[in-house]
Amino acid sequence: MSNEITEEAVQQTLQGYLTIATKTGELRGVNVEFTADGVTWHPLIFDLADGAHPIAARARVHRAGWAEPTHAPELWDEVVPADEGWRALWFARPHVLFGAHTLRAALRRTFADVLGDRREPDDLDAFPAPSAPSPMPAPDDGEAIDWVARVNEATTLDELNAVRAEARLARAVTLPLKQRMDARRDELSADAWATPAAREQAPDAPKRREPQDYRPSENRATRRKAARKKGGRR
Repeated sequence: MSNEITEEAVQQTLQGYLTIATKTGELRGVNVEFTADGVTWHPLIFDLADGAHPIAARARVHRAGWAEPTHAPELWDEVVPADEGWRALWFARPHVLFGAHTLRAALRRTFADVLGDRREPDDLDAFPAPSAPSPMPAPDDGEAIDWVARVNEATTLDELNAVRAEARLARAVTLPLKQRMDARRDELSADAWATPAAREQAPDAPKRREPQDYRPSENRATRRKAARKKGGRR
């Protein structure tokens, strides 16, 4: 993508991604959905108020030979550009810009062998955050923070987002660390795409009547009585 801040530049870049993926002969389809409440998802949200935006987007990319499509969920607050020009365009055209960003992420993960880890001007961390506070001081013992370990220890998206924020403040975000953060986010977000199966406990099987053969005399009497009721003979 060129550094020109236009919707056309975004569309041309996305088309370039799709063209490269299509040339592999393995692209089987893509789709993007948005949510304004975190519950319902739609290709477009028609009732957004002026200045409002979807809170999240998700993209699926289907590649031949893969058992499942690649999922790429993204939160608006995590990926909206810090640059004022790009940010204004995102707010003006949230479906186009946010959707293109999410779909590019899904395409990169699905076709990493031909797309690599490309970075575009409106991608996360492409611009420094505005009014960023001073870097966090190093620990008193002088030991460097193992950010990858911190990422791996995160068990929820909230914990991962907190680690991401700390790393940004410390200016410790590198490309390998960002890739690990994205991978961990995918791992933690996997449940958002799965439809939980109903787990109802099966009713207990009726208890089998225990045989009464150890009481032969009573069994014979019972059988005779039953036969007389039915009009039979014993």
